[in-house]
Amino acid sequence: MMFSLRTIDVWDTLLRRKSHPDFSKLISARALFITHGKEILGAYPDHWSIYRERCRIEGELALDPSRGDGEYEVEDVLARLLTRVLRPDSTDIPAMAARLADVELEFELRQTYPDPTIRAFSQDYPAKQTLFLSDFYMSAEHLNRLLKHHALDDLVADGISSCDVGLNKRSGNLFHHVQTRLGVAPSEHVHIGDNPHADVNMPSRLGIKAVHFQPEEEHQKRMARTDFLNDRKTLFRHLDEEIRTRTHEELGRLQGKASSAFLLGLRAAPLLVGFMSHIAEHALFDRIKRLFFFTREGEFFIQVWRRLFPENQLAGQVLPSAQLLEVSRIATFCASLREVSTKELMRLWNLYSTQSIYALLKTLGLPPDGFAEVCQAHGLSLKEDVVYPWQDVRVRNLFQDPAFRGSIKEKINQDRENLVAYLHEHGWGADIARLGIVDIGWRGTIQDNLALLSPHTQVHGYYLGLQRYLNEQPANVDKSAFGPDANMANDYVELLDAVSIIEMLCNSLHGSVTAYERDSNGLMRAVRLVDEEENKVHREFVGHFQRGVLAACEVWADYVDSHVITSAELRGPGCVIWRELVKNAHCDLAQTYASLSHNEVFGVGGFVDKSVVPSPTQLIQGLFSARIRRDVILYVRQTQWIAGITARDDLGPIHKLMLVGVLYLAKIYKRIHYRLK
Repeated sequence: MMFSLRTIDVWDTLLRRKSHPDFSKLISARALFITHGKEILGAYPDHWSIYRERCRIEGELALDPSRGDGEYEVEDVLARLLTRVLRPDSTDIPAMAARLADVELEFELRQTYPDPTIRAFSQDYPAKQTLFLSDFYMSAEHLNRLLKHHALDDLVADGISSCDVGLNKRSGNLFHHVQTRLGVAPSEHVHIGDNPHADVNMPSRLGIKAVHFQPEEEHQKRMARTDFLNDRKTLFRHLDEEIRTRTHEELGRLQGKASSAFLLGLRAAPLLVGFMSHIAEHALFDRIKRLFFFTREGEFFIQVWRRLFPENQLAGQVLPSAQLLEVSRIATFCASLREVSTKELMRLWNLYSTQSIYALLKTLGLPPDGFAEVCQAHGLSLKEDVVYPWQDVRVRNLFQDPAFRGSIKEKINQDRENLVAYLHEHGWGADIARLGIVDIGWRGTIQDNLALLSPHTQVHGYYLGLQRYLNEQPANVDKSAFGPDANMANDYVELLDAVSIIEMLCNSLHGSVTAYERDSNGLMRAVRLVDEEENKVHREFVGHFQRGVLAACEVWADYVDSHVITSAELRGPGCVIWRELVKNAHCDLAQTYASLSHNEVFGVGGFVDKSVVPSPTQLIQGLFSARIRRDVILYVRQTQWIAGITARDDLGPIHKLMLVGVLYLAKIYKRIHYRLK
């Protein structure tokens, strides 16, 4: 039979969603919270509370007797929402509502797809004219755009949305409306849709040929997604299963340490996904235009960022441009010194209260041997460990020596000139009002160094974790952490006891930046110190871990958008993953860490062999010898990874017990010290 009119439902008939329908509402609530968070009333502490208020408004409008069938248009809902959640002095509500409506439409464009069988199915019900009929809060114009985007406009060139005419299918009034408008009798009308009431029972009752459309495979996908809006644990379990399925083949090609490292990366991915989401959310909130990822860990982080945000967008908002900046503590500290004095060097000595002049000069990027004579003139040997150097009269006299001061001042000026030129060439200029930086942590001293060189630029720092600040913070510095922040609260602060294992897992093959010099083209380039022993660890283990993280991020990427996953809901699971990494060390991870040659030139003056631990004799002698005790304390500060000690098979049980006891005592002392402060 040839019908005069064929109407087809839109949602779950012509178009399918990759997630629950309400995620489009949640995405606009998130966009509002991120971009206008400072204007939002305290009663709405997150995007979920804004979403729930939106649902209440929709319920009120649906029950409004003056609205006939209770239909409403998205911009009307959003305008009402904005008047409730924003401060009374907020302006331009209609323009904001229009922008949020665009966010929802763009989300629908990204997260929908054409039903794979509707085209063939509809051919069994031929008609002279085909329109879509939809009970929806977006206009027919918007629905046409969606259908055209998915190449369905040749099947359905136009139609009617309930919000345009104030009538819907549920009441039957929209069917009457279209038949009257086109002069079609019910017997000449066929309607196809998925909803048992609105698309089947109601049109059948009106004499329309009603066809129920519910293909089994797509319907099962839809039902499987229904729990993901309110049950995030189910969503995350589903994600884990999909990651295992999609990486099974790659994992099968790996063996030994490579396999365990890749698996560890898959499991650790939520920690890095949460961190990148934290950066993206805060960068939008802080209205950052340029985002700099600091080497070395930034080389890995920027890969995670680009896998997670391939279109450089979050919640429909364009993210700041992201680029790598080759920096280090040693390459920025000397350049940031404002004067040659023991007072200024407290920025270093607050971190390293015992230090030799040799280590100090290495930290400043100077060759220590050239200073042996001037040090001897003041009673200092280069490699003598000086406790509290700022109090030592010999050190204070050294800093008054014109020859010593002149050499340091010359180095400061040269380093500053080179660093400023490098920064300028990479888009970090004095004319930028605010910018963002990304680093692993732990006190943000590189950010401090650069901020001192750019006093008129507000520098926002985004970190995995932050330890207690020991130095006065520059006025133009702001810092936030995804994980523990010992400056703000004590939750998860114990994770900061063993940060070097996280540094190792996020490290790169390309060495640490030591200085800047001009190349043959007259441009500044970073000089790097590459250690082959350190890179051996990367090739054997760390690189496979990072590939596991990146493989998992390819799966996470779509879900972060389609299911509106935020950093707040990943912080807890991420910190649990972090805790598992440091509390229950995998034997391959512990062995890899024990073989690490770790760059500690800044502060210590050289590389530290992580396999070397104090002997039982040294641990006992440290109770009586100040020199040996300082060595033990230095080991504790550089290690603090208790699980890494217990997992090693090259240490005897008594030796392990003694080391663990020392590390536990250090942790207890640190906790008491924090609480007292």
